[in-house]
Amino acid sequence: LVETLLAGKVVDDMTGKTDDADYDVPKRSVLAMSTGNLVSAFLGGFGGCGLIPQTVLNLKSGGGGPFSSISYALAMASFVLFFAPLVGKISEAALAGIMITVAYDTVAWSSSFKSIKAVMGKGGDDTRVQRLIDFFALGLSSYICYFGNLAVGIIGGVVAQRGLHSIFNRFSKD
Repeated sequence: LVETLLAGKVVDDMTGKTDDADYDVPKRSVLAMSTGNLVSAFLGGFGGCGLIPQTVLNLKSGGGGPFSSISYALAMASFVLFFAPLVGKISEAALAGIMITVAYDTVAWSSSFKSIKAVMGKGGDDTRVQRLIDFFALGLSSYICYFGNLAVGIIGGVVAQRGLHSIFNRFSKD
């Protein structure tokens, strides 16, 4: 669920578009995904969600409309149903290379470097400490996500950031 909503945010950031529709896009996305997962479960399948790397790859390959989603679904279905023996012959090294390339393209490098520069930049002691707390929370969250669990990493990062900000604000007022 969270990754689907993040994928939507990534699309908005990459395209520079926001939905100015009269309806609540996140609400509709959650309801549509929930309905699809429920139907899939009744038919013996398993649930799914929008994946950020595939979304980025789709956008960078020129996709972005309803036809690209339909063609992706049809391609995946044909790989599973008809071309599984051929796909099984692709070496793991080639697949690993593709995944590394997609992961590299998924990272928002300019935003990441701006965040690091902001932490290392000048400012008052209060703002510098707060930026260091944010940087620490980002690093902690990244570490836990990479070596452990995505959900625990996100929750741990949020708890660490909020907790450290709360402690800093309490002691800075005294």
